[in-house]
Amino acid sequence: MDTKELIQEAALELFSQKGFDSASVRDIAGKIGIKDSSLYFHYKNKQAILDSLIDKFITISEQMMSLLDGIIESITTIDDESFCAITEQYVERYFLNDFISRFIMVMNHERSHNQRLRKEYIYWCIKKPIEFQMIVIKRLQDIGYLKMFDAQYITLEYYAPIFMFFNLYLGHDYTETDKKLFKEAVIAATKNFVCMYKNEEK
Repeated sequence: MDTKELIQEAALELFSQKGFDSASVRDIAGKIGIKDSSLYFHYKNKQAILDSLIDKFITISEQMMSLLDGIIESITTIDDESFCAITEQYVERYFLNDFISRFIMVMNHERSHNQRLRKEYIYWCIKKPIEFQMIVIKRLQDIGYLKMFDAQYITLEYYAPIFMFFNLYLGHDYTETDKKLFKEAVIAATKNFVCMYKNEEK
């Protein structure tokens, strides 16, 4: 990592643990062993560091959605095992991405008083996943895997446990055990979803 990346990493860790307001430039610089003046060479202030983290979060999120778009278009048939595997890959690559998970914690912590973070949190953690997964659900209905229930409703049935279990198990200091429990809970919920909404008449 270069110095800018080290600053981002230190800031992300401190923001997710202490919150943006409680973490100072001195804290960030001290964490990587540089002087405050050296940090200001790379970022004009603490807000600029946060802005760079937001930009990085959006870039990674967009790349993830683009990757999944390609997978969806290629689906012509699917079985229960594959559906659960896709769900596991989704949580592994997104919610368990070290950067993504910690930045979601920052957004969650700051969204009550930071309007930009509130906007990004609502879009990337609620609106965009539901919008994207509704496309997936409709695709699985079109190929006959899922029942033809209201797509928006069953999308919420699918996504709500994932989002709830993320908030339940993954705090800023989550462990490998927490990650394991998160994945197990999501897969169990996915299997229940399949039992309820799989089209048995195809």
